[in-house]
This record gives sequence, structure tokens and C-alpha cells, in this order.
Amino acid sequence: MSGLLKRLEIKHKDEFEGEVTAWINRDIVPLPPSRRTWGAWSFVGYWLLTGFTIGGWTTASSLLGIGLNVWQAMVSVIIGQLLVALAVVANGYVGAEWHVGFPVYNRFVFGVYGSFFPLLMRILLSIVWYGVQLVFGGKSVKVVIASIWPSFYTLHNTLPESAGIELNDLIGILVFAAISMPLILVPPEHYRKPFFYGSVIITATMFAMFVWALAKQHGGGPLLSHPNQLSGAAPLAGGAPLGWAMAYGVSSTIGSICAGILNQSDYTRFATRPRAQIASQLAVVPVGSILVAFFGVVVTSCAAGFFPEEPLLWAPYDLLRAVQVRGGPGARAACFFAGCAFVMSQCGVNVPGNAIAGGIDFSGLLPKYINIRRGGFLTAVIGIAICPWKLLTGSSVFLTVLSSFSVFLGPLTIASPLPRRRGGAKCDSEADRRGHANHQGVMIADYLVVRKRALRLSHLYKPDRDSIYYFTHGVNFRALAAWVLGVWPLMPGFISSVSPRPLPLAQGWVHVYDLAWPLGFVLSAGVHVALSAAFPPVALGEVDEEDVFGTFADEGAGRARRVAPGLGLGLGLPGRESESGRESVEDSKSVGSEDEGRGGVSDTVVRRV
Repeated sequence: MSGLLKRLEIKHKDEFEGEVTAWINRDIVPLPPSRRTWGAWSFVGYWLLTGFTIGGWTTASSLLGIGLNVWQAMVSVIIGQLLVALAVVANGYVGAEWHVGFPVYNRFVFGVYGSFFPLLMRILLSIVWYGVQLVFGGKSVKVVIASIWPSFYTLHNTLPESAGIELNDLIGILVFAAISMPLILVPPEHYRKPFFYGSVIITATMFAMFVWALAKQHGGGPLLSHPNQLSGAAPLAGGAPLGWAMAYGVSSTIGSICAGILNQSDYTRFATRPRAQIASQLAVVPVGSILVAFFGVVVTSCAAGFFPEEPLLWAPYDLLRAVQVRGGPGARAACFFAGCAFVMSQCGVNVPGNAIAGGIDFSGLLPKYINIRRGGFLTAVIGIAICPWKLLTGSSVFLTVLSSFSVFLGPLTIASPLPRRRGGAKCDSEADRRGHANHQGVMIADYLVVRKRALRLSHLYKPDRDSIYYFTHGVNFRALAAWVLGVWPLMPGFISSVSPRPLPLAQGWVHVYDLAWPLGFVLSAGVHVALSAAFPPVALGEVDEEDVFGTFADEGAGRARRVAPGLGLGLGLPGRESESGRESVEDSKSVGSEDEGRGGVSDTVVRRV
């Protein structure tokens, strides 16, 4: 057994990567300059490719389904996306400045052992949503195949009813999975060109569909003027009902992009310079997402005008199917290229957002045996093995619980409410199925407010009492307490949402659940900051004396960090000298036993001035 485990260990490529241990490998080490290749335009391409997707296209469906009209829904989307942009940038600071990802980020927030708690939750979400996105990618592949062979839509189903899927859909999913697998082999530092070309193609495709629909309908369609007649939702009167519905819409919009916010540092750590992620993401995140949501609702409205016999065609693959069935060879050719663009878009959101994210998280969980590639393939294989189509076609209770996972992430990820239906309206969008989650309350507050952006990188890879991030037995009780206090107000609404039968619940608890994102953010972040002020963590403001990982060699004296002599050898990594910049050395500062159970250890440290 020991021989097998030895063969499974990750091998480092060169001496500068150091020894692989149970706490570090090349995929979770602070990235060296050679692997940081994402400039500002890389982030633009990333967000266009992952934002111009089936999920982004269908954003407005759940909002119209609760009684909002198109313009009220768009106001909710605009407000929500502006908040998303701020959260994305704030959560990306750690990666951009210190070049570490989500698994290591949580070590200084929850403690070196407490970090496993959010890590395991994120792995579960990556696996399940990888599978769910496979289904949507498979439906796009189905459009492409049927463009060549129209009879594919009516292919004889040889699968039993218990399979929960028809044969042509299963073929589409397997083809999409086969396309996705090789992409997991591509390291994230090489995503620049795929992001650029992919974002151009999908943006042009959606814009072409938007112009085509307007021209064919000679206007915006009936959904813009009579939304309630088509959506089936009861119209909302003004005042409080409308206000609460729009508040829910804001949280719902934020929740639709939860995964991208949660692990943002996994991507910003590839930034060529710390500021590369700021202006680009502040601009492209809201603008791109607002545009694709507007395109989706207008095209759906137009389709309701020229395909009145069809239900609302919210999903692009449903619209393309309707065009194919009613059109000739030219329509099929157009649908072929559009379908290819959506296949590419789904690869763009599923491989980086779920497979690679899951791979990074698995790498943080077992760095001695799993790297990004192994973890990505593990995420993909399990994501297929869970038969994700059954999650979408079967009972909604499982997805309801899973979609509300953000409630339990509390301070780690700020929750948004689970989608709900009003007036019997059908809300069939990806955002509706995915649920809503994940703004990093405690994580953002801990880094920006408590630690004031100062980290001691070397101690993030030391799972012992000498580490300043060991806290109490490896767990930061402040973060856990903030998590509990961020969760409890949402529990009545959560229990009601997952219950198969309506529960008697005061309207106030419903409103609290609707306000889960802003309320959770304020509660969990506020409690964490207060507890950290009352019980300060040890060694706040300390940074390393030497650049042991070779991370800041190209960032000049102002960004250079140092690590105490000998720490590089203890981590299996070579120490590297760097300029001191604006830091002052405190010689042989003793960090004593009063520090939450840490043993006395004399370290030479640097404290920011």
C-alpha cells in the first residue's frame, strides 16, 4: 500500500517548486511570475465567455415569474450586477496581491485545519454543478447534431423510463463531456487566447440573435408590453410587494453567479500585476451580464410573437430547435453555428468554473497526491457518475437543498435566497435551478479590514503551533462564530423553502430570507470584525522577511516580501533574497505562548509601516 501511495505522489518539475508535502504543491503555492499571465484583457475575456452563457441569457425568467415586468426585472439585474462587480474585485484582492487561491485563502480565515470546512463544501458544489452544466452543454450539442441530421430530434429512445433521460439527450451529454475532458489538461495560465477568441465568438453570436429577432418581429415583442399574460404570474401592485420582489430580484441576480465570486482568487492569482483585475472586472462584469440578460429577455419576447404556439422559449437551445423545425437548410446552417458557439460557451463556463475550480480545491485538500489536472478529472468523472439529468428532471428537493448551501456557508459565503415562485408562475431558468449563493463576508472582512491586506505567506503552509494561522487547535473560532450568527436568521426561510409542504411562517422571516445576501454580509462580516477586535488574532500585520517562494521577484522593492531564514528549507522550498521596500524588520521578535495556544517561537518578522 505504501508503495502505491508513493507512486501516486505528485512530482515537482524542478528544484524551484520545492518538495511536495501534505500542505503544498505547485498548484497551491504562491505563483511565480512565470505562471502569472493574465492581463486586464484576460479578465475581460474570462467574464464575457463565462457570462454570455445559457444561464446569463435566462436570468430574467425567474424575475418575470415572480410578477416583475421586464423593466423592473432589468433594474434588479443592474443593481445586482453592480454589487457582483464590487464583490468580485474585493474577493480577488488576495489572489492578485499574494497569488494564492481559494484553498490557501481560507487557511488564514478559518485556520489551517478549519479551512477544510469551506473547501469540502466547494468541492461538492463543483462536482454537482459540473454535472448540471454538462446537461446544458449536451442540449447545445443536440442542436448542432440536429442541424446536420434533423431526424436526431426524433431518434428512437431505447433507454428505459427509469434512466430519466432520452437517448438523443444522453448522446449530446456524452459528446459534450468528451469535448470538455481534453480542455482540463490546459493549465489556467494558458487561457488567455481561448478566452479572447471564445468571448468574441459568443458575443457576436448573441448580438446576431438579438438583431435577427428584432428584425423578424419588427419590434420588441409582446413580453415587453404584456409580461404577466405570457409568464402567468400575477401582476404586482406598487409599494411594499413590489419593493420586496425587486429586493429578491437583486439577491437572485447575485446568486446566479455565485461560483464565480466564491473562488475568484483562484483566477486573480494569475494576474500579471495586482491592478490587472480591478478596472477590467469593474467594467465587464456588470456591463456584460446586463447586456446578455437584456438580449435574452428581448429575444424571448420576440420569439413569443413569431412562435405564438410555443411556450416561452427562454433557453437558447429551445429557441434554436424551434427555428430548425420551422426553417429550411439556411436556418439549419445558422443554428449549427449558433449551437457551436453555445457549446463553446458552456465549455468556457464549465471547465474553468467547475472542473478547474474543483481541481484546485482537491489540490488544496490532498496536495501530496492531487494536482489541478487530477482534481479536474476527478470532478468531471464524479460529475458524470451522479447522473445529473436526474437532478433536473426528478424531485426538486435535492436541488433546493443544494442550491441553498450558501445559507450554511454563512460568513464564508454570503447567501442569496433560493428561487421561489409566486402566483403559480413557472420559473425555468438555470439561475432558478442553481440557486443563489456566495459572497465572501468573513473572507473579505478578514483580509481587507482585520488583516489590512498583510499576510505571512510561509505560515500558511505550516500546520503546527508555530504558525500564526494555527489559532486554537488549527481553527479560528471567530470565523466559526460569525458563520453561526450569519446563518441563523436564514434558517426559517431555508427550512420553509426545502419543505415539501407549506409551513406556517411569519412574513418577516420570508423577507429576511429574501434579503439573505445583504443581511448575511452585514451580519457575518460585522461579527467577525467585532470578534477580531475584541480577541485580536496573533501577529496581525506581520509579513515575511524574505521572498521564499520567488513570488514577488518582478514586482519591485515596494512589493517584495521576505521570509525568515530557514523557513524555505522547512517548506521544502528555496529561500530567495529580495529588496526590503517599505518594510521594517523587527529583530528576533518573540511570539510567545499567550498566542492562542501557540508554543513560544522566536521569529524574525517584518511588520508593515
